Amino acid sequence: MNLQDVRAFVAVVDMGSVGRAALRLNLTQPAISRRIQRLEEALGIALLDRDSKPARPTRQGEAAYARCMAVLRATDALARGTLAVAAGPLRIGVSSGIAETVFAPALDGLRASHPETALHLTSARSSELRRHVADGLLDAAVVMARPDRPIDEPTAERLGDERVLVVAGAGLAAPSPCRLTDLAGLGWVINPDGCGFRAQLDRALAAGGRVLEVAAETWGAALQLAMVARGAGLGLVPERLIVESPHRSVLEVIAVEDFSATLGVWLIRAGALGTLAAPVDVLAATVRRVLAAAEGA
Repeated sequence: MNLQDVRAFVAVVDMGSVGRAALRLNLTQPAISRRIQRLEEALGIALLDRDSKPARPTRQGEAAYARCMAVLRATDALARGTLAVAAGPLRIGVSSGIAETVFAPALDGLRASHPETALHLTSARSSELRRHVADGLLDAAVVMARPDRPIDEPTAERLGDERVLVVAGAGLAAPSPCRLTDLAGLGWVINPDGCGFRAQLDRALAAGGRVLEVAAETWGAALQLAMVARGAGLGLVPERLIVESPHRSVLEVIAVEDFSATLGVWLIRAGALGTLAAPVDVLAATVRRVLAAAEGA
């Protein structure tokens, strides 16, 4: 197995195309293709789905990519005599449930403190991100977990809590203050199934003999608040996003006396990260600051 073939494969996955990988490695596209073919022959598997545009790794290729990254980091560290060298971009995941809250501040913080670090940011469900970190596909991820189920992993660090409030359009005539059962019959504009906040609402309604009536389900507080403002249903959104919404004048926070929804926010890392540890520390500090500001608001 040739180390340069490994670098070519990693570059194609990182850059999303053979052409951009060729520019990154200062090679021709045919040279990149030949190197990947050699690696596939050495491993006995297909690494890339050649029918997809842009280029994507196969399922076996995804697993191979994680191992190739580990190989490159180890060999680069050996060549320079230190474990503080990293290959490839910093791959960060942010849970869909909190992405709108922390994604932009985290990106700003990383760019300000480590402008030389190439970033690959992605948003997905917490469970998926945790698998990607465990498989080596992500260097770190900001994920969410129930307060009564802390993440018991050696690299996990709790950053704070995210709390959401019930909100309605001014024209919906939702009672406030109220109990959760008083909102029965009203639909909800809410995250898709799999969201921790939605799960808490589901359980609270079920405890009162009610079911969650979904008017619309979509990720993204901005779209949810736009629909709530137009009377499409109730929303379950972080307070600061309500305050910052352009629809704030027609939104009303509903005081629900017997229901509150909170999730713990955690950072998990893929073991020792060398020099990538410093920008990940910045990410953690930024998210912690955003959450603390929300608690003090």
